[in-house]
Amino acid sequence: TSPLFLFSTAALALNFCGFFIYVLSAPVFLMQHLGIPETGFLWLFGPSMCGLMSGSWVTGRFLAGKRTPEAAVTYGYVVMGSAAGFNLVLNLTLPPGLPWSIMPVFVYTTGMSLAMPSLTLFALDPFPAQRGLAASCQTFFQSGFNGVAAALIAPALWGSTLTMAFGMAGLLLVGGIAALLHQRLSL
Repeated sequence: TSPLFLFSTAALALNFCGFFIYVLSAPVFLMQHLGIPETGFLWLFGPSMCGLMSGSWVTGRFLAGKRTPEAAVTYGYVVMGSAAGFNLVLNLTLPPGLPWSIMPVFVYTTGMSLAMPSLTLFALDPFPAQRGLAASCQTFFQSGFNGVAAALIAPALWGSTLTMAFGMAGLLLVGGIAALLHQRLSL
């Protein structure tokens, strides 16, 4: 029931679902919209994982211990927001295709990896004596939201690459609001 926990956990879950809708929609996104054969799923998962690894490397090398956790979250949202905006512009101006339909997902996962460690710490910090329990609750919350995304959000969005781009931007926006509310409460 802790608002600090709930807002940081909501930010984590919503940010992740901005990317996860592409994972859940991969067969439709890749095969139907981009015309990639069933053996070409690396086109999505390769850049996505490279983005996660790149963001983690940048966090460990340049942010952790050198910048505040709040700054890391801000950097992550700037990168994710740029990716979501770029994704919308691409989908409004170009037909779906490689590599431009995949590039925003790479950039988004990079930004997600910049913000995720600090948001996780924000969720756990209010419970120093019960971090294991808090981590379990955070994982339960995120997994539950992933289930909602799989059952309701992704199927509602996978009809076109534009609706998926709006889904990414919308989930990020709500996640950003949750992160902002967490920051305001923690002052």
